[in-house]
Amino acid sequence: MALLHPCFRGSELVPSEGTDPRSLEREKAVRCWAFVCAGRYGFDHPCINPLAMPAAEWASLGCRRALVTVVELDTMSDRGRRYVEKLRASAWAGEEAVLYEDHGERHVFFLHNSNRRDKAEEEMIAAVASFVASSSSEARLGPSALHTL
Repeated sequence: MALLHPCFRGSELVPSEGTDPRSLEREKAVRCWAFVCAGRYGFDHPCINPLAMPAAEWASLGCRRALVTVVELDTMSDRGRRYVEKLRASAWAGEEAVLYEDHGERHVFFLHNSNRRDKAEEEMIAAVASFVASSSSEARLGPSALHTL
């Protein structure tokens, strides 16, 4: 499983989201989630806040390896980091949980720079390709910002 800049949220703020629960970005996220799920699920539903999943559901996650990429300038980066931490500490039977971080970039920067490739984009693509191609936890991914289990 590879999650590139996952869009995780939750009712409790994490440090990368700031301290204002009424910020414009947060209110937009709440409205967007309400639209996506037709108002049926709250901000702590496991589809948007997997950290709220019961322990038994972590154990049934159907993959043996996981890669999560986050970027420094993304308000959701701490949620991606916490997802990897929780995955590693859970009853998940997987073999490897990898966190790849890009510094100085924004959420899904690789989608916005479609006319050119920069170093950060090339490194992230190489890290994802290496993760997919490898079959062991011995794989080396990208620059020193990589953290493996």
